[in-house]
Amino acid sequence: MMFDTLYKRRLKQDLNDWVEKGLVSSQNAGQILTELEASDGRSRLPMVLAGIGIVCVALALAAFIAANWDGIPRMAKLTGIAVLVVGTHMLAAWAAKSGRKGVCDLATAFATLVFVGGMALVGQIFHLPSDWAGGSFLVCLGALAASWMTGSRASLLVAATAAILWQVGRSEIGEAAVSESLIGLALLVAIVLHPVAFPLRVSRWAATLLALTTYGRWLADTAETLGANDDLSLAMAALGFAGLAGLLIQTAAISDLFVKWSSDYPDRGHGRWLMLHSLQDTGFAILAALLVLTLVGSSELEDSRLAEAVMLAPVGAIILLSLVMTAAGFLLSFKTAKPRWLFGTALAGLVTVATPMLLPNIIVISGLSLGTLILMCMTGTIYNNAFWTLCGYGGLTAAFLWLLQVTIGSLLGQSLFFLVAGIVLLGMAFAATRFLRRQQGGAKA
Repeated sequence: MMFDTLYKRRLKQDLNDWVEKGLVSSQNAGQILTELEASDGRSRLPMVLAGIGIVCVALALAAFIAANWDGIPRMAKLTGIAVLVVGTHMLAAWAAKSGRKGVCDLATAFATLVFVGGMALVGQIFHLPSDWAGGSFLVCLGALAASWMTGSRASLLVAATAAILWQVGRSEIGEAAVSESLIGLALLVAIVLHPVAFPLRVSRWAATLLALTTYGRWLADTAETLGANDDLSLAMAALGFAGLAGLLIQTAAISDLFVKWSSDYPDRGHGRWLMLHSLQDTGFAILAALLVLTLVGSSELEDSRLAEAVMLAPVGAIILLSLVMTAAGFLLSFKTAKPRWLFGTALAGLVTVATPMLLPNIIVISGLSLGTLILMCMTGTIYNNAFWTLCGYGGLTAAFLWLLQVTIGSLLGQSLFFLVAGIVLLGMAFAATRFLRRQQGGAKA
């Protein structure tokens, strides 16, 4: 991954600095670099090739059964698929007992693919093509059971994909029953907890995508049920996802502060913290996109009523939780300045998204959007997080390109706007330099 490469490059630079300062010996630095070079992606190459091979074999099996559909007796087809699923799971159990986690994951993935193929082929008898959402639900249950029983990450990806398809097509928008919503919530919890117990980056991405889909479905159902017009629906989406981004950004930071100030110092589970910080990255990406969209589409939000949107459960509950976490974060970080940048970014993002509904002034909205994106860049720099900084820079680039295509008041006004923005940024850079020098001088003293 690109960010792994950036991390390794930064670590090599830091090691050189630490050796010069005497913090790390040359021998230890050499051992660290040797371990770093040995931990590249080459060790995972056999598993990647084997995974692709497993998919090809499963597709070949499904194609063979489909080609001989009329020639193979129905009982033989059902029995063969069942034997393959059970037998492959037995192979996975043996591999897990022998400590061969890679073989176990591949065997479970093959069994899951056979199960999905069997559902698609045999499902024709029971008219599942007319109810593909129901078929997706059954596939999700089967893959989810396999993923939890064996710890298979590949099966979890199948389960998450099927759950997303089920969420999208389980019923008409606005006609969802309460039972369906509760089932969707249960599936979400089961899928999100899997990367916590069995960490994998792709699994975390899949679980995060399902969480966003589930929340989006909640917003859509609420808007359709209430007969919301386009302005209200747009306001719900903007405010709801802004609040959700704030939640995702702040949850990991609150957990970090809780660990710092807790007397019993809770156990920091590896998977749990990886999941929280993955959600945090997603929150920054969503917030950066929303800031740009708010700037570009500010005229579309001018007719929206903020109070009406906030009173709806999917929006009000999320925003309230986000604001509570912001307040708690500032209280917990009263002795630590670093987290305040993060909580300030989340709060500024929410305020910026809400501004077009309160004060529809393009100059104010532009200033807030650019200021919050700059704050995001600064937060990423302070935390040494390349992805957060990249989100801020990407948002700034998009915002500046859009501002160059429009005129704020007049060409003279546009010129004045960028001049003021440049002077403010130069002043901030000068103040930050003085502050850092003062801090370094105090530390040396």
